[in-house]
Amino acid sequence: MATETTATTAEETTSTTEAHASGIPGVIQTFGLRTDLFLAQLLNFLLVLAVLWKFAYKPIMKMLAEREAKITASVKNAESIEKRLLEVTMEKDAVLGEARKEAQALIVKAMADTDARRGEMVDAAKKEVERVIEKGKEQLAAEHAAMLMEARKDLVEIAVKAAAKILQEGIDEKKSKSMAEEVVRKLT
Repeated sequence: MATETTATTAEETTSTTEAHASGIPGVIQTFGLRTDLFLAQLLNFLLVLAVLWKFAYKPIMKMLAEREAKITASVKNAESIEKRLLEVTMEKDAVLGEARKEAQALIVKAMADTDARRGEMVDAAKKEVERVIEKGKEQLAAEHAAMLMEARKDLVEIAVKAAAKILQEGIDEKKSKSMAEEVVRKLT
């Protein structure tokens, strides 16, 4: 059996060497290729390749390039929008901070104005009270003076009447005392 394997290997080596020696025509014969069919199929393949290249590959590549450009533009636009949003947010925070400061200043000013106005109102009220008290004192003094005048008139009148009565009646000391008491009771 060993001799048969060696003989088969020797035959294969010989046929391989003959195929190499015969070159491409030998390969074509080995695979059973027909040159006219092969050339027709190669021409068909090249024709289909050219048609696909012109009508499929180029439009697809153009569409992909446009899409890539749109995506790139969208990314740049998104970055720009994000940057602007950050700027707007910072600007909004600054404006709100300034508005808070202004509001706080207005509140402080309003409180100070309110305190000042309250002080003015208290001072005005005190002056008004003092004026009313002064007017009341003046009125009381005038009434007191009028009452004293009237009391004096009444006293003079009573004294004149008493003197007239004393002169008419001739009064003793006891009667004079009782008349004086009566006059005092009338006065009070």
